[in-house]
Amino acid sequence: MTESIDDRGADVGSALFDYVVPAGFTKFPVADPSARFPLRPENLDRRQEPGDPSVDLPDYSGPFRADLRFTDFSREQLVKMLEMNDEYMHVWVGAWLEEAEVRFGREERLEIEWLAWRDGMVPKLEGMLREFLPASWVDARLDAAGLGRFVGDRPAGVEELGIRYSGPFLPDPSMLDLSKEELVSILLGCSEYMLQCNQGVSMQIVVRHGFGDMFAIAWDIWSAKVLPAVKDLKARHMGIDGTDVAAFMKDLQIDASALPGKAFDLHFEMPEPDVGIMTFNRCPAPVMFEALGREDILEQNCHAVCPASIEETAKLYNPNMKMDILAIPPRASADHVCCVWKLSMRDESDPEFVPIQLVRKAPG
Repeated sequence: MTESIDDRGADVGSALFDYVVPAGFTKFPVADPSARFPLRPENLDRRQEPGDPSVDLPDYSGPFRADLRFTDFSREQLVKMLEMNDEYMHVWVGAWLEEAEVRFGREERLEIEWLAWRDGMVPKLEGMLREFLPASWVDARLDAAGLGRFVGDRPAGVEELGIRYSGPFLPDPSMLDLSKEELVSILLGCSEYMLQCNQGVSMQIVVRHGFGDMFAIAWDIWSAKVLPAVKDLKARHMGIDGTDVAAFMKDLQIDASALPGKAFDLHFEMPEPDVGIMTFNRCPAPVMFEALGREDILEQNCHAVCPASIEETAKLYNPNMKMDILAIPPRASADHVCCVWKLSMRDESDPEFVPIQLVRKAPG
């Protein structure tokens, strides 16, 4: 018997309200637990806004730009960013689904993927396309998505669902004819689409297997699969390289999982040459869990995923890059930022300093 939308919502609600946060889950230390970080309007995200029209960067191999606008990149580079984000989406969604198959089996993986599209993507995709794509492109890409087949139960005996994840925001050579502002709109839409793809899978895991399995999968896939692959994507498509804090900050500035929009609002600054501060003014986790009165789940969620992913990304750039948490949920009130992260470099006086031996390549 096919469930109604209300029934599916009740399943998610039950999973949220019935979940008991385990005692003793891993918590990362906060530098100063008494510190408070009220939201500052002047620090709201500006990356999506038009910038200086004379700036036309071919990549992001140059210095960190605290006031980065996506229109600072050339149209060719913006299309490359869309190509990068398309690959990023396949890495991230693929990691979730592969791990679900390892833990629960092939049939359950297919069921999770089917329900993620039926209940998560189908109600939202048309609105996304109409918001972010040129109007003349929407109908063809919506038809190609084949949403009409996601009705009722998953077809029996199907070994592959044949979902074209790239389709809705697939980079196209004709995009070079668009303005920078139109390309930035598509870039933001691609990010929202990617987040929905992953949220659909993770929420089905919560409903069917619980928060514990969802947190465990998120923890496992970020460090082992997603982060190394995505760092390589940013090196190839954006020219981001190096071993300093600036390289890390540039990485996060253009990361498709945290672009400005309905879900995220970030602020980036480097008050000193080897010190970076990254502030999440808005994040979907506090919005959802605070509204439900489940700050306890919020706290576990934030400690289960964010510190490890940020710390591991930092170490990929330099094993001596250090992460300090300045703020993390639960927050003092809704008019405070969600979290604040500080990146800096260890020196030889730090007990955790890692000696790095440079190896010269042999000539020829």
